Amino acid sequence: MLPSYQNSIDLLTNIASNKLYKQLITQLNKDLSLVGVDLIFSESNSPLQLKETLQTSIKELILNDFSSYTNLLYRIDVSEKDTQNVESANIDVYAESVTFLILKRVWKKVWFRNKFSK
Repeated sequence: MLPSYQNSIDLLTNIASNKLYKQLITQLNKDLSLVGVDLIFSESNSPLQLKETLQTSIKELILNDFSSYTNLLYRIDVSEKDTQNVESANIDVYAESVTFLILKRVWKKVWFRNKFSK
């Protein structure tokens, strides 16, 4: 059963402790590159650095390149319904919530691949 998490840091800390952080970084980088977002993460990024950099990039995409933002959500397979359920007039809070949705979905891909490809 896939565990549930409260926020991005909780999620990333648990991923790192399960030794799947590298796979999460690889999948996230792949998804970002497939939609043309010029952002590459390294395993040396701490979970907090990863979250903050991704959140800043999501905010920039929302404000300046909405098409790439929606393409990224589609590529990662974040449900439109989930993004519409995020209620916030504050762009920073909204970007933080969407970042969490993205990380949860990428984690789900990594978790399933690791769990069922043995």
